[in-house]
Amino acid sequence: MHKRRPWLRGFGMMLLAVLLVATLIVGVVATTVGIQASRERPEPPVTLTTTIRARTLSDDVGGQLMAFPHATVAVSAEGTVTRTSIAVGASLDEGGVVGVVDERPILLMQGAVPMWRTLAPGMHGEDVRQLQASLARLGYTIYDDSGSYGDSTALAMNQYLTALGYEAVNASNEPVKADDWKQTAVPKQQLVFAPATPVQAATTCGVAGQSVAGDLCILETMEREYAIAFSAADVPDAGALEGARLSIPISGETVHGTVGKPYDRSRQSGVKADDSAKSSQTEGAANSTGSEDNRIYLHVDNIDAAKLQAASAAIDAGNIRGTATRTQGVPDAPTVESIALRTDGAKTWVLTNDGRHVDVETGLCVQGICEISGNSLADGTVAVLPAPDGGTEGKGTGDE
Repeated sequence: MHKRRPWLRGFGMMLLAVLLVATLIVGVVATTVGIQASRERPEPPVTLTTTIRARTLSDDVGGQLMAFPHATVAVSAEGTVTRTSIAVGASLDEGGVVGVVDERPILLMQGAVPMWRTLAPGMHGEDVRQLQASLARLGYTIYDDSGSYGDSTALAMNQYLTALGYEAVNASNEPVKADDWKQTAVPKQQLVFAPATPVQAATTCGVAGQSVAGDLCILETMEREYAIAFSAADVPDAGALEGARLSIPISGETVHGTVGKPYDRSRQSGVKADDSAKSSQTEGAANSTGSEDNRIYLHVDNIDAAKLQAASAAIDAGNIRGTATRTQGVPDAPTVESIALRTDGAKTWVLTNDGRHVDVETGLCVQGICEISGNSLADGTVAVLPAPDGGTEGKGTGDE
């Protein structure tokens, strides 16, 4: 009968443990070496490509269309407003009454020369001619020499005031008797000439009981002139845009015009900031055209003003934008992203995906896209982009 040797069993277990530890160490080392080797193995380079496309480039800049009155007229008066007059935003045709001060009407007529003096029998001048022309448009007969205030001019003025319900007055603002109609005159503050009619009240033209000594209100011509406002950052040289083609989308169609000279907003008469009832147009101009917005304003020329007038509400709200074309590219020219262009000394070239080096000449470049011309560069040709690190392009493609 054999006896068991305890030491032999202990030795076997120790040997087994050593073998297991050795196997584990070998596995860990092999795995680590494999991972390190895979990390050190260079990844295959990726070649990025882009496609040459036929298109028409255009160097455009956008701006907001603005409308301004062709002219503004300040109405002066002195006395007490005896009848509530036209309110802000109300329109008034030639021959209408702007306001009533001390029960004398302030009349509106069309003329380029402002009312600078009392008009009375025996006077001559362009202002008299304007008065005669306005009375004739209102239906009164004038047979005096043009620009000479004679009997027929006095009679027409007398009849006109009577039709409005007011007494005729002489040069001293005193009522004239029926038999003295030849003395009918127009005191200085009882007539306003506007360059164009109708007009719109930019501020209220008096409330009954109001005392006035100076400006009563401001009138704007309904006739508008237009400008387009560009960011100064987009248009550092305003003169460079003069004559540029302008495209303005309005009511489903595009209206074309040209960009003109800088628009002088300083000649637009201001409106009192404390007037509680500003017109929407005046508010739009005041709020949108301040110098703090850092914009430049250029005239809009050679455009169908009637179509713009029809869109007045949208323009006043600031919802109409236009695009000026600084440079028009070649129609349907081959174009490519500028990053695909390579230079070698004085030469510019592209690398096609079939390995060809094609010399090219560049034309207009807009927002990273350039016109190119070269042999065998048709629409759809694939160009290889330079590797980001300047190395040789590898395999694999990615098309922009």
